[in-house]
Amino acid sequence: MADNIRQFPGAEIPEQTLSVEREPFGFCNHDKISLDSHARTVRCSKCDKVFDPFDFLKNEVRRLQDAWERHRDVRAKVTELNDRVETLKKEEARLKGRIKTARAKVEPSINVRNRNL
Repeated sequence: MADNIRQFPGAEIPEQTLSVEREPFGFCNHDKISLDSHARTVRCSKCDKVFDPFDFLKNEVRRLQDAWERHRDVRAKVTELNDRVETLKKEEARLKGRIKTARAKVEPSINVRNRNL
């Protein structure tokens, strides 16, 4: 029975040639990027991480779109708040005028010894 068993060709385990890069201690924002036009690579100058150019471009476009959307939202909110402030200023001026008119009607000035009471 042992003569029926043959070892599968290439059954030996190959050497481990793959490794996973560890993230550097701390966190890198990848603020300083260098582009190598000869090798067509995108690399972080701080942590030396190499990015896939398409993925890097896609992430940057997404980041810029998010920033523009937040900018548009903030501008709309500022415009709305400015309109509310203008409305409140007009209301304040209107109420001050009404108070002045009401005081003039209710409190007639009495002149006693050249003093208004």
